[in-house]
Amino acid sequence: MKYRSLFASIVAGAVLTASLSAAQQIGPSAYRNPCERGPVPSWELINSTHPGFVAFLLDLRPQMPLAVAEYIASSVCDDISIVGNSAALTRRTNLLLRQTGY
Repeated sequence: MKYRSLFASIVAGAVLTASLSAAQQIGPSAYRNPCERGPVPSWELINSTHPGFVAFLLDLRPQMPLAVAEYIASSVCDDISIVGNSAALTRRTNLLLRQTGY
């Protein structure tokens, strides 16, 4: 009985982890919610790059230096005009990837 409970806990943890990962990354080349936004999106002090977005960029372009991925992520998230606009976020990310040679 003890092992059954342990097994159920492990399976539940694995399912939760997988669902949280899927909530952020959708498919091999899409990332949902790349920026963390506070209650007032126009206040830059409370808006930042989602840490997973940098890792996502590095997974897409393994040859990209960390500093370049951080620059792209912060540039995307600093553009308050595209908050909540997935198409604009994608265009901006792709533009920055091209501009930096990745």
